[in-house]
Amino acid sequence: MDIKIKGIDIKDTFAALKTKDGRREFYQKHKQIILYFAFGIGTTIISIVSYYLCRVIFPNAESVPVWLAWIFKITSYFGIESNTALPVIVSWFLSVTFAFLTNRVYVFGSTANTVGKFLVEALKLYASRIATLFVDLLIMFLLVDLPGMHNSIYEFCAKVFSNIIVLILNYVLSKIFVFRMKKQKVKRK
Repeated sequence: MDIKIKGIDIKDTFAALKTKDGRREFYQKHKQIILYFAFGIGTTIISIVSYYLCRVIFPNAESVPVWLAWIFKITSYFGIESNTALPVIVSWFLSVTFAFLTNRVYVFGSTANTVGKFLVEALKLYASRIATLFVDLLIMFLLVDLPGMHNSIYEFCAKVFSNIIVLILNYVLSKIFVFRMKKQKVKRK
């Protein structure tokens, strides 16, 4: 019995992956998504590690330097307190910077060759990632702060779940908004 997903025969695909040429062909065919998820793993690691470093370094409002205090207390404007806002924002900035640099070169093969085009790509990426920053903040608030579940293992699982959702949204936004590939025109003779 053949199993097909979107017209791809799974049995034949696994058989092809057993050979060097089959793996090479599979990689070439799915290079963009493979690289995106590989660098996405790196981005996720940066996000989670920097999140936990911030949680350790800044465990409460008193430990936060004055110049960062506004981020720590950002949720107080909504009548709630959040211990996760500062770590989420710091980890967001670090992971987005890593993602921008790797995605533009290795994943989407950006051809922006001027400072202006580079800045436009950077602004588009940071703007689209601000949207997913709010998704990350909302998920962490709903899963950790609102129920008061500040258990390390539970918080780790919530952060991983949030990163998976954000990773998928970021791929879609990067592909359709930030690094749009121009279709090559086929010349007819």
